Amino acid sequence: MRQKYGISHRQHSQQMKGILFDLDGVFYVEKQLIPGGIACLDWLREQGIPYRFISNNTTLSRTNLVAKLQGLGLPVEEQEIVSANYAGVLLLAQRDLKRCRLVLRPEAQLDYPPNCLEHPDAIVIGDIGNRWDYDLLNTLMNQVLQGAEIIALHKGRYHEGPSGLVLDSGAFVAALEHATGKQAIVVGKPTQTFFELASHSFGCKPKDLIMVGDDLINDIKGAQQMGMHAVMVQTGKYRKALVDASNIVPEGCISSIQELPNYLQTL
Repeated sequence: MRQKYGISHRQHSQQMKGILFDLDGVFYVEKQLIPGGIACLDWLREQGIPYRFISNNTTLSRTNLVAKLQGLGLPVEEQEIVSANYAGVLLLAQRDLKRCRLVLRPEAQLDYPPNCLEHPDAIVIGDIGNRWDYDLLNTLMNQVLQGAEIIALHKGRYHEGPSGLVLDSGAFVAALEHATGKQAIVVGKPTQTFFELASHSFGCKPKDLIMVGDDLINDIKGAQQMGMHAVMVQTGKYRKALVDASNIVPEGCISSIQELPNYLQTL
């Protein structure tokens, strides 16, 4: 029987080809770096192990997200990041959707078409914090009933805030789905399309990659559905009680990103 944490029988027999990292909760929380992250990236570069960052961040454009991370001290380049916000831009272009209502923070709207408040063809939903209210949900419900698509940049349930767990935009997406009977098109983790987009630049199959994250559903389950080896960090939104109660079992669990080099050397 598989242990709750530790290497499972799904462990790869061949050498890994690269690593996908979640960002928030793995490398930082709010504006505070988690110790060991920069040293971990330095070690990976020394070992010649490629990596990319895969984030459900919907509060910033990709350029602004990179600026934030670099401001924290993380050595990150724009081409190394695939964010849900950026993937949403790609999806709208692919579907030729131009009349879109953007339920996004202003700083996240930079790469999108102009915000269309009346008679939209699609409603793009990300994290707007405490700006949600009954009137907004009611307006969005009626626009969906009139034919607008729901484009959810992700369906995260909660994330780590300054004082603990905070309700995420997925709860409001679920409310709209329930009220309208219409399913959202989900862009970010844990969708297969998003993981494929992130892994494409490695030039290998998803099963040859390792995913490191703090979210059981979006990071661990999403990666495992792609055949990846999934490692959970005990930082960010990690809560032992939630993990123990879940039937989702990561292949590995480490106390923080600082421990990843040691973990990788045991594989």
